[in-house]
Amino acid sequence: MSVRIIRTILFLMVAMLLLMAVVLVARYGFIERAAEGASSPASLLVDEDERETAEEAPGQDASDMEDWLYGITVDDSWDEDVELEAVVAAIRDMPVKPTVRIVMSTDVPVADYEELFSQIHEVASVMACPVDSSEMGSYADEQAYLARFEDAYNTLAPFTDLWEIGNEINGVEWIGQEPELIVEKVEAANDYIRSQGARTALTMYYARPEDQDLFQWMELNLPEHLTENVDLALISYYEDDNEGYLPDWEQVFPAFEEAFPGAKVGFGECGNTADDATESSKIQMARSYYAMEVPSDEYVGGCFWWYWVQDCVPHEDNAVYDAINQAMLQEQA
Repeated sequence: MSVRIIRTILFLMVAMLLLMAVVLVARYGFIERAAEGASSPASLLVDEDERETAEEAPGQDASDMEDWLYGITVDDSWDEDVELEAVVAAIRDMPVKPTVRIVMSTDVPVADYEELFSQIHEVASVMACPVDSSEMGSYADEQAYLARFEDAYNTLAPFTDLWEIGNEINGVEWIGQEPELIVEKVEAANDYIRSQGARTALTMYYARPEDQDLFQWMELNLPEHLTENVDLALISYYEDDNEGYLPDWEQVFPAFEEAFPGAKVGFGECGNTADDATESSKIQMARSYYAMEVPSDEYVGGCFWWYWVQDCVPHEDNAVYDAINQAMLQEQA
């Protein structure tokens, strides 16, 4: 056999091996990638461009919440007018992955919230608010309040990163209970949630000092066992409810930090809820809070715009939605 024939045979063998390798990679590599895509819930929710943007966006993991909160509020007053898919789509298309504060209603069974929580948790972190301040008074004692949180935790813990164990608890005027009872209920919920290894937030309502001195109220009513054992201390503030009064947040938040040593601080609610609110007024107010210059060392944003669904969904060509998103990108500047 000549050298030329041997070389020809060797060349053909190498070519056949290369062809077989290409076929195997094409066949099994594609199958592996397809299997990976089918097993990922995110692949069912967003296309490749959206997923790349979402993965790069800050604010999703619970650990990231130590640094900054991109907060919006979702209640359930819209559920007969807006599809859940539209809400999820609007959250998914935000330029950051937010922390969604879900406010629950007392007359709705906890189990009925599982779909809402699970779908939103696919695209955001979740802060659960099992009891809004407007319904705090419907829980007559510590045991009833604690039972609500136990039920919520047992059902919704897989989809919840943070628990608001008390909302606007100094709002005794509309809660209709004595501060001592309110605080006992909140302490019980806080102790329970923390015993499960979960993180907690406490929201206080800020009013004009002549209407209520928040810091005096806290000094009189909040025990150290509570103030030293929450992860987040938040302020709820509505200019519309306070005759347009604008607090000096660079004075308020440093003092607020001192009241909650070891906690991060921020806004737990804000919004433009006046009957005569306009698109323009909502945009202006959203920008003033979300793009606020950092007022204190432990400030981590939040804001948690009330009526976010009503103001921002559907989100396409929605000026309020766009303004909140743009302001969020300026928050830490």
